[in-house]
Amino acid sequence: MVKYIRNNFLLPELQIHSLDQLNETLWKKAEKDRERPHYVKETMLSELYLADKEHLLQLPAKKFDCIRYERVKADKYGYIRVENKLYSTSPRFAKCTVLAKISFDRVDILTEECELIVQHSRLYGKEPKSVIWQPYLTLMAKRPTAIKYTSFYEQLPIEWQVYLSNCTVPEKQEALQLLSVILKDDDMKIPTQALQLASENGHPSVDSIKQIYYQLINGRGQRDTIQPKGFVPAVPTATRGLAHYNEFFKGTGGHR
Repeated sequence: MVKYIRNNFLLPELQIHSLDQLNETLWKKAEKDRERPHYVKETMLSELYLADKEHLLQLPAKKFDCIRYERVKADKYGYIRVENKLYSTSPRFAKCTVLAKISFDRVDILTEECELIVQHSRLYGKEPKSVIWQPYLTLMAKRPTAIKYTSFYEQLPIEWQVYLSNCTVPEKQEALQLLSVILKDDDMKIPTQALQLASENGHPSVDSIKQIYYQLINGRGQRDTIQPKGFVPAVPTATRGLAHYNEFFKGTGGHR
């Protein structure tokens, strides 16, 4: 049956992004495939399965977790290496020994007292690194002026680097606090999209980014710009600074 399963369920070559989703898809195909006669017995496979089921043993009452544990030392940035892949822990565990709980789809990082630090989806293929940003952001929010001199800053998407470099200290603190909250259950993709949309009309406030982020995750998207029905007179462009006063006084001979 190996060749049959390969030819009918796994070809052409599949792109797998989630093992849970793959298992669900294969389960549906396998159930559908029962509705055909056996090539020798000429009885429906679904009927033969029911006969086999009468002789199956009872499953164990307790689920078996197929996992292994490894003691790993984090580098100076707080990353550990498992099978040549990097996984983040937290800045406070830099150069410390932690416990990696490894299963087929997850890598949980624990303290030596078995307290959970972070959970990662296990990496396969060419992707070299998995970063859970939230522990780093919680620390950086307390010291926002130091963020530009950390390796963490260099790993942020370029949009966030540019935005934070243009923020005041209170704005940096608010932005990092916002990220530390929303990245508990999300990666940087949607927050970065929210930042891009909020920046279309200039340097946005943290509240603007937050509002657009929650619009995106709740499926409402960005609101259209309101088009007034009445006539709006053209307003001259306002200029900042005192240069226009200087021009005025030049025209009056320098006297008020």
